[in-house]
Amino acid sequence: MPATHLVFPLLDRPAASTTREGVRRVVAAVLQACEGAPLLAFHLSDSHLHVLVALDRVAAGRLARKLRLQLRGALGPVVLETRHTPIRDAAHLANTFEYILRNDEKHGVVPDPWRENGALPDLLGLRVLQSSLLREVRRTLPRIHGADLRTMAGWRELVPVEAPATVDAALTAAKAVLALPDLSGRASAVLTARRAVAGLLPGEAPKAVAAALRCSEWTARRLAAAPTPPEVLRAIKLHLALQVAVPLPPETPYPLQGAPTPWAARARFTAGARRT
Repeated sequence: MPATHLVFPLLDRPAASTTREGVRRVVAAVLQACEGAPLLAFHLSDSHLHVLVALDRVAAGRLARKLRLQLRGALGPVVLETRHTPIRDAAHLANTFEYILRNDEKHGVVPDPWRENGALPDLLGLRVLQSSLLREVRRTLPRIHGADLRTMAGWRELVPVEAPATVDAALTAAKAVLALPDLSGRASAVLTARRAVAGLLPGEAPKAVAAALRCSEWTARRLAAAPTPPEVLRAIKLHLALQVAVPLPPETPYPLQGAPTPWAARARFTAGARRT
C-alpha cells in the first residue's frame, strides 16, 4: 500500500502556536485540510510539522498543497515547501508512524503531558474532530494496539470520570476534546462544547455555570437541556480522567544533572518498528 511522509518546515514558528490555544488552531487546520484523506499520523514539532498519509507521491503532493494553504491561514506565511519521503515497506511505515507520534522525544523536547500537538489524543478517544484517522490506522497498521499508543503517550488506562471536580476542569476538557482555543463565537464545535459543559454540571449553581460560559443563567439552563453527541461526552469524561492522572506540571528550573535518553537508545512500542 502506498504511503508518504510529509514534512512542512516552519521558517519561524509563530509565538501563537507555542501556546496550548495556538496548537489547537494548528491541529484543527490539519484535520480540516485532511478531511476525507487517508491520514495516519501528524505531529507539530518546534520547527516543523510531520504528516503521514496512505497516498502515493502524486496524490500526497496535491494534499500537501491544500494543507500548506490551510496551515498558512493558521500560522501565517512561515510554512516552507514540503519535503516528501515515499514509504518503502511495512517496517518503514511502522517506524515512521512511531517516529512522528514521538517526535518530541526524537528531538530531545519534553513532550506535552496531554500530547495535544500530535495524533495520540485522536487515536485514544480524547479528541473528537471530523477525521478518518482512526479508521485508516486500523486498516493500514493492523498491529497497532491501544496499549502501544498509551505507552507512547505515557498514560495509564483511563476510566471516564462522570462528573468534573470543578467548572474549570470541564471547560478545559471540552476545549481540548474539540481543539478549541476558547468557547467564544457560535461555531458548531463551540456550541457543542458549551452544551457539554453545562450538561456535565447539573449540581453547580446556574450562576457559576453561566459565569464560566459567559452567558445568562437562562442560556446556561437551555444549554444543559440540549443533547450532546455521546462520543463528545465520552471524550470529555476521558479527558477529565487524564487531568487527574497526568496533571500539568508547574514550571521548574532545568535540572542540574542528567541528560535525555538518546532516541536510538529508547524502546520501540510499535510492532514492526526498529531502532534507527
